[in-house]
Amino acid sequence: MTTTLSATPSVITLAPDTSNESPPLSVIHNIVGTAEIDCSSKPIDLQYISETLPNSFYDRRRFAAITIRILSPMCTALLFTSGKLVITGTKTYYECILAALRVCRMLQQYIHSTDFVVTNTRIQNVVAHVAVPMAPGQKLDIDNIYRDFCTHCTYQKNMFPGLILRPDNSPVVLLCFFSGKVVITGGKSAEDITTGWATLWPTIKKYVQ
Repeated sequence: MTTTLSATPSVITLAPDTSNESPPLSVIHNIVGTAEIDCSSKPIDLQYISETLPNSFYDRRRFAAITIRILSPMCTALLFTSGKLVITGTKTYYECILAALRVCRMLQQYIHSTDFVVTNTRIQNVVAHVAVPMAPGQKLDIDNIYRDFCTHCTYQKNMFPGLILRPDNSPVVLLCFFSGKVVITGGKSAEDITTGWATLWPTIKKYVQ
């Protein structure tokens, strides 16, 4: 199908909504964080760790990191020989720090001859979702969003049903679906998610039809 683009695509104005209507609530469901685990013996022997550490998996032929499952907070950690730690599945910065400390404590518990210390815990990406309120029969018209803001969008409906909206000077990127589901990503903090979505909501709500 051929999509006709407007000759002069609209510019998304990143300004707060002046109406009294609050944007639909965004809910954070995943934070990707990183940390460094300094140890007294490097490189870290991932094969040995996988043989001694519960809830871990390592196959160096497939991936260069060992996967460690953590139950509290429930998340997954990827540990590399360099000591770099990638944490996915947490919902707050506090949980991200706690997960890194849990990994460090587990390593210390099972590998007695080496000292481990966590440093430089940072958030790399915050992912949230929003359900845009719609009446029966309504949809989020992402075809028209693409028509009006094509220079800010990626949309190939024959390959993927969602539209990716990347406004200039926005702390977040939106992934929008006809159903009204919107995924917010790219933020470095919960504040990025809240302010980014509040700024873009006045534009998005115009396409609920």
